[in-house]
Amino acid sequence: MTAKPKPAGLVFNAGNHTYRLDSKPVRGVTGLIGAGIPKDNLIPWAAEVAGTWAMDHLDELRTMDRANAIQTMRMAWRKVRDDAGITGTAVHGLAEQLATTGEVEAPDELAGYIEGFADFLEAWQITPVLTERPCGNRTDHFGGTFDMLATSPLLLTPEQLADGWVVQVDLKTSKGVYGETALQTAAYSKAEFYVDTDGNEQPMPKVAKTYVAHVTPMDREGVNARYGDKPLGTTLYPLAGSPEEIDEHYSWFLAAAFTAKTAKLRDKLAREPLAPPVNQLDVAA
Repeated sequence: MTAKPKPAGLVFNAGNHTYRLDSKPVRGVTGLIGAGIPKDNLIPWAAEVAGTWAMDHLDELRTMDRANAIQTMRMAWRKVRDDAGITGTAVHGLAEQLATTGEVEAPDELAGYIEGFADFLEAWQITPVLTERPCGNRTDHFGGTFDMLATSPLLLTPEQLADGWVVQVDLKTSKGVYGETALQTAAYSKAEFYVDTDGNEQPMPKVAKTYVAHVTPMDREGVNARYGDKPLGTTLYPLAGSPEEIDEHYSWFLAAAFTAKTAKLRDKLAREPLAPPVNQLDVAA
């Protein structure tokens, strides 16, 4: 007899980007990594964005009072981040549609991204298996959504292909790619289940290797200013080259997750000072 499908205990709220696992809140993979690993480069980046905004809006600044001007410059990085997030989300959606259906109609401002992504799929002989599926781990208590599990005769050995192994590819539309993504892909690879399109839990496929695909526009005005001398189109970068390396990267993720999950405990430390000891001679006097 065939076992009945198991309804998913993992629910993703796209509105506020939160997960619930078995009706209880659970932290997301990217949130855990973000809270567990310092982002030292973000400090000078935010300062640069504030300075750039100020230089581009000098006339507007002159009309503001000091407090309002400082607050506006201080928050300038959020618009840059949000605009990039809107582009990234749109590109992810179009890339998923292209990967799963083989065709997509992209708006002019995003066509360069999708053209490069199409070339990437063809060049590396990528056959998507699963795209944009929520996944979770009850043992280590986290949720997330991976971008793509796929097969490729150029990335997997014949034995791995025959045995049902897949590679994981995470898509990034940011200015650059970073090794920290290895923790993200490792966490998804070590998920205990994913949620299928019918809302049922399925065992996570065996992941042999992990990669990050840097999706940048093929032709667009201002591209060179944003990406410098980096290749345009979609470029594939290796992260983990074996299941053993995925395990190692997963241990790094668990360390970051532990740091993130214990933040409230650390916040409770060093709250109240001890009262100075009472001198016995003073008491006697």
